[in-house]
Amino acid sequence: MISLLEVCDLVVSFGRSFRVGPVSFSMNRGVLFVEGPNGGGKTTLLRAMSGELLPSSGQTLVAGQNVHGSVEARRQIALVPSIPELPGFLSVTEAYEFTASIRGAPNWNGATFCADLGLDPTLPLGNASAGQRQKAELICGLAGDPPIILLDESFTHLDKASAAKLREWIIEWSSSRLILLTHHGEPPAPPDATLKVTANGVVFESKP
Repeated sequence: MISLLEVCDLVVSFGRSFRVGPVSFSMNRGVLFVEGPNGGGKTTLLRAMSGELLPSSGQTLVAGQNVHGSVEARRQIALVPSIPELPGFLSVTEAYEFTASIRGAPNWNGATFCADLGLDPTLPLGNASAGQRQKAELICGLAGDPPIILLDESFTHLDKASAAKLREWIIEWSSSRLILLTHHGEPPAPPDATLKVTANGVVFESKP
């Protein structure tokens, strides 16, 4: 049976100074908490899994398709970065409409998510605060309803109400989607499995 996400002996290295992996696991839905020290490679792993970063070896399969060789596979996995990357000349609406079109869902509408997070959809990102930009990145991550969402420190800069809403969403999504997340401290939502990044490798542990 093909898993929604299957990571096979994934390794990312930069010369002799940095290496993370190998890591192998497969999941179909739920919450996977990625934990480890700062600078240990958590973000690097998420970027490699999303298709944004080419691994040194191994592969990531989404519904059996390699994210580095399939446009359809990359449309099904979304990375919400810890540092906002959306261009400042776009409004919130323009940003999520553009992202949704790339994911093959040009009619997707993020207005409800904006309302839930208290974010003005007409706000130019160049005029947005750090918290507002974080919310915009999150909404763009949701654009097109991808079944796999990678949240890299996505609670950073969020106000209490928005953080509570995101926790609520994660718990709700976990029954039908796969959410991988990094977070300083305890996981913001009960994880179904953990991915422990250490100096000696990466260990996948499924909760009983």
